[in-house]
Amino acid sequence: MPERKVLTVTQVNRLVSGMLHEHFPDIWLEGEVSNFKAYSSGHLYFTLKDQSSQISAVCFRTSAQALRFELKDGMQVVGHGRVELYAPTGRYQVILEYMEPKGKGALQEAFEQLKKRLAEEGLFAEERKKPIPALPGTIAVVTSPSGAVIHDILRTLRLHDARVRVLVYPVAVQGEDAGKQIAGAVQDLNARRDVDVIIVARGGGSLEDLWAFNEEVVARAIAGSRIPVISGVGHETDFTISDFVADVRAATPTAAAQLIAQGREEFQQRLKAGADGLVDAAQEFMFNQEQHLDELIRHRAFDRIRTGLAEQQSRVFRLASRIEGLVRDFRHRTDLRVRTLVERVARSADAQFRTDSSRLATVAAKLDLLSPLASLGRGYAICRKADGSVVTRVAQVTQGEDVSLRVTDGSLECEVTEKKADSKQ
Repeated sequence: MPERKVLTVTQVNRLVSGMLHEHFPDIWLEGEVSNFKAYSSGHLYFTLKDQSSQISAVCFRTSAQALRFELKDGMQVVGHGRVELYAPTGRYQVILEYMEPKGKGALQEAFEQLKKRLAEEGLFAEERKKPIPALPGTIAVVTSPSGAVIHDILRTLRLHDARVRVLVYPVAVQGEDAGKQIAGAVQDLNARRDVDVIIVARGGGSLEDLWAFNEEVVARAIAGSRIPVISGVGHETDFTISDFVADVRAATPTAAAQLIAQGREEFQQRLKAGADGLVDAAQEFMFNQEQHLDELIRHRAFDRIRTGLAEQQSRVFRLASRIEGLVRDFRHRTDLRVRTLVERVARSADAQFRTDSSRLATVAAKLDLLSPLASLGRGYAICRKADGSVVTRVAQVTQGEDVSLRVTDGSLECEVTEKKADSKQ
């Protein structure tokens, strides 16, 4: 009898796991989704089956977050991954890292799913869409600052003389973070009070290139905007979720700019038509009034009025001549009185000036006599201590103390070598 080799359950599972890893490390498979469960951890667990067999499947959180569509029971999918053995239960399963709906791209499936869901919520309803102002003062353009789109928009606005202030909010229009940037831009602009219209724009491209404008975060940001939003994404045949949820869909970015300019042009045309109508009405009214006035003037009753007016005109002329003479006489008498008054004031001012000059000279002479400088000029000197106080008595200083003598043309710095008090003091 050959020697028996007994294996543990763990050893068997390890051997089977190694075989699966060796022979099924990279496979594509298709099947119908059933028993689908999405856990709070982000992992997706389900069964893939065909007419006669089934296999357990799992899509871990990182791969699940990259799916462009919503997985559901009954959906036919094609997936890519590997086959592994789950040792604790001894069951093998397929680990899927990528999936797409069979017969339809994942992006297209995601587009249709989101479109249906948002439509059911009423985000595409016409009654919730806001009108575009005819004369916006400032428009904000959410787009890439380096592409041709912003240049096309600015050129179109200049061509149509739109006379609007353009605020460019730079964002990425393609890539993983593009959707978040676009949604954030719309939300930031809604916090401002100087923006009247928002244009969300991008040039044409494939479904993958335009996908940022199909993301739910962008759709909800546009739907929640209090500022009217124009979607100008892609070419005329391209449609995105942004087009459906925006207040106005423009076929191209250039068409979005034309919508802004068109409002001003239509307003100017209505204004011109109204002005022309007012001018025509005024001219017709004036013509009718002139005819009526001409008929009244030719009436005989106006002959008597014209005669009365001529008499009144003559009386007015005579009265004006008389008033003119009175005015000339009044001016003449007033001029004489003014000249007499001026001469009187001049004489009085001259006499007062002479009197004040004499008094000033007398006071100046008295001040000169009292001035310390005058005393200095007569040979006297002013003695000051170091602190600036004036010395008037011998007792104020001590022998050896420094004093300053002020004379007419300067000062003398001296030292007290001897004190002699007047015997009479």
